[in-house]
Amino acid sequence: MSDLKVSVVVPARNAAAWLGECLESIRSQHPHEMIVVDGCSTDDTAAIARACGATVISDEGAGLPAARMLGARTATGDVVALIDADVVLPPDSLRRLLAEFEAGGYDGLQFGLASEADGPGYWGAALAWHHNHSRVRGWFGVSATLMRRDVLLAVGFDDDFRSGEDVELRIRLEQAGYRLGVSDSVVVRHRFGDTFDFARDQWLQDGAGMARTVRKHRRHGWMVLVPLLATVRGAGMSLFRAPRFLPYWVCFFLYNYGAMFGEILRPANKPISVGGNAAWLAAARIAPMVTGFLFWALAALVLPPAQLGLGSAVVSAALLTVQLGMFGVGPATLTLLPSESDGGRRLIATSLLTVATFSLLGAGLLVAITRWIGTGVGEAWDDPLVTILFVATALLAASAYQLDHVGVAQERADRTLVRSLAQSFVQLAFLAAAFAVGFRDLAVVVAAVAAGALASVLVGLRQLGRAKVSPDWRHGLRPRPALKLLKPGLPNHALMLADRAPGYLLPLIVASTLGPSSTAAWYMVWMMASAVFFVPQSAGFTLQTALAGTRARPGLVSSALRASLLLTLAAGLLLILAGPFLLGFLGPQYASAWVLLPVLVPALLLSCVTQVYYGLCRAQGRLLEAIVVATLAAILVVAPAAAVAQQSGLTGVSVLWAVAQAAAALIAARRLVLLTRAKHAATTGERPSAARHQPT
Repeated sequence: MSDLKVSVVVPARNAAAWLGECLESIRSQHPHEMIVVDGCSTDDTAAIARACGATVISDEGAGLPAARMLGARTATGDVVALIDADVVLPPDSLRRLLAEFEAGGYDGLQFGLASEADGPGYWGAALAWHHNHSRVRGWFGVSATLMRRDVLLAVGFDDDFRSGEDVELRIRLEQAGYRLGVSDSVVVRHRFGDTFDFARDQWLQDGAGMARTVRKHRRHGWMVLVPLLATVRGAGMSLFRAPRFLPYWVCFFLYNYGAMFGEILRPANKPISVGGNAAWLAAARIAPMVTGFLFWALAALVLPPAQLGLGSAVVSAALLTVQLGMFGVGPATLTLLPSESDGGRRLIATSLLTVATFSLLGAGLLVAITRWIGTGVGEAWDDPLVTILFVATALLAASAYQLDHVGVAQERADRTLVRSLAQSFVQLAFLAAAFAVGFRDLAVVVAAVAAGALASVLVGLRQLGRAKVSPDWRHGLRPRPALKLLKPGLPNHALMLADRAPGYLLPLIVASTLGPSSTAAWYMVWMMASAVFFVPQSAGFTLQTALAGTRARPGLVSSALRASLLLTLAAGLLLILAGPFLLGFLGPQYASAWVLLPVLVPALLLSCVTQVYYGLCRAQGRLLEAIVVATLAAILVVAPAAAVAQQSGLTGVSVLWAVAQAAAALIAARRLVLLTRAKHAATTGERPSAARHQPT
């Protein structure tokens, strides 16, 4: 028998429907004391608590975190059992969990939760199914949990949190080194309300709480992806096990991110650290990959391959136009904006108008050239609506991309993630809605991408307005400020174009040589590979930042290369394993394209060397050297691509890209060795080995 005294604290507000059964299940297990913290209930909550023998105190409506802390301060036991009113404890469960708590040396141990609906309706059943099948079951929380009272009082809940306080508390407990766990053997009943209003409140609280947690703990920025990943996983499981719950996941996604956006858009304009910016940027680049796959998967399931292939070619052309139209304005913004006296209002306006102008010109030029060629993407311009949507997509996507640079320059890259999620969701929702009402053609795909880009721009302008740095459009597009932006950005722009051009040009080349159906298959595989390519690319930019800042140290290049290779290898193996399933799900015309993945993944590993080399060149001001290598690799891919595609199909194109990556990696590896040796020699005062052995 344990010597520890357990004080049970039950926060409750208008919980009369559930509280009686909850308290009876607790009282039958004879705890040291039972405290109900009433949140100014307007029903019989307090009366029921007193009838069950509980001590009743009031939190004066301060909220759930404050109620739990008030109960803990009032308690006199060694251990506090935080039990929500929607929980029912099976007989002897409190003693069994306490025994596990002591035996494991825990500071906090949660009961296992078996969720159930409080009625026969849809929403309660969906909530219960979600929680019983999700990974959240293994997360430490406080809905039915034992905690050492001294630990709880020392760490405590954050009173600023009205929801999400359990996740935030867990982060601080783990950071402080406390031992936490969730029991697998002692399980309690956890009830959910059976109405849509109840479910909606759950989603809104979760989304807002997650946003507050991430805002406070910047290193946990990845957590904003949790609802997205949960939606993908849950919808996938529902598709095969419980299709009737698919509408639940749509609502879950909408309300979670609706609340999250509202919360993130409210914070003060406080800069975040370089590491925090990097984490937010990573999340902003990764998040759209998941919804992007869903977008193209939905399009592949509805549209014939020829339509999808032409649509992917048009979208690739728009993205290529964006890259061409930036002209280095984005990188220049990173350098110039922080020193602007007016917060950058005029510079922001000039930068947006500059990229918009160049993107419009680029879009018009690309339409003219491809129409003259005739085959491939040029066939799309026969439809005037597609042409208009293409130009709009290029204009809006360029503006959205420039707003990303503005956010980084303001040290608020978290706003980039908000825009990315808004863009991804609107894009996917637009496509689904259009298909649902019967619009099923090429124009719908392009219109959906344009709608997503428009959403990103509108959210970005609203963010700037809230930060009181709305673009000063009165100054318009003036030549001198525009040249000020273009001058420092063009060298970086040249490297970026040379590095990324093959990715945008290959779908166009495939479309013109092999036709739209092959383009559709190539685009799906290429998009999956591009998700992995983000890892080495990120390593290069991270290295550049580290070398330019105070973190520069010996061995940084090798560390970046090692980390890039390991992460890319892991991601590549996952892609090879999951690729056949994902492509097979889209249909037989895509399933056969999985054979391209074993060719592309090794090439991605080679790109780790190249991207680290580019990062070193950027940091050391060797842009011309890097541009030469990137251009060589691009020529090796693009120049023979059409002939190789006609001769060997998509496999030949994949091998060609891999060969080009190998050539660039060989040059990059050699230059990395020489540059790092030279750097070491300069640091130690020695001459490089080649120089030391030259005859005098």
